[in-house]
Amino acid sequence: MSDQQDPRAPRDVPVLLSLLGLVAAFALGLWAGIHYMSNDTSLFYGLIAGLSFGAAFAFGQQIKNRLVPPKVKTTDWKVQAPGAAELSPARLAAQQARKICVEFDDDEIRTVVRGAKREGIAWSEVSDVTIRISEGSLPQPQWIIAGKSGETLKGVLIPNDAEGLDALLEAMKQRLPGYDNDKNYETVIAAMSAMEGSFHVWSRPVA
Repeated sequence: MSDQQDPRAPRDVPVLLSLLGLVAAFALGLWAGIHYMSNDTSLFYGLIAGLSFGAAFAFGQQIKNRLVPPKVKTTDWKVQAPGAAELSPARLAAQQARKICVEFDDDEIRTVVRGAKREGIAWSEVSDVTIRISEGSLPQPQWIIAGKSGETLKGVLIPNDAEGLDALLEAMKQRLPGYDNDKNYETVIAAMSAMEGSFHVWSRPVA
């Protein structure tokens, strides 16, 4: 491997030249400033003074950096790219293994994990639909379809990326009275663009 310096790399200016530049720029700025004040605020002298003091500041920074090199700040935190862990083969396989699907028929709505029923609620028992945005680095909308069976609260919790959700939403327009209207649609749109919170979409009309 060659130790030859890259000719394109910037070269350090000697401290002596920076000191001379600082003195010259400061003197020129002082001279122009005096003439600016005594010549009816001439724009020419004002411009020269501004440029000279700017150059003096630049030379001063060069001298400071050569005599007292800036410290490199270190931190003990790391940037985690959103979703990076989920893309690893092991994590992706585990995620797919517990992925929730939603199914429905004429009688009920149910969530399924690896072919086994997880939760279920009858269409006739559904009385409330809410979207909840879970907190975290990757906010995930979840549909809460709830109701009562006697005195017992029932419901299903469906992630927004669950397989079968689109078909269920179309069925809800047909099976839930008053669900398919502009207000509910606007609420769903607002929920999908939110980072957190709960959004009540629908309640069964009182008979």
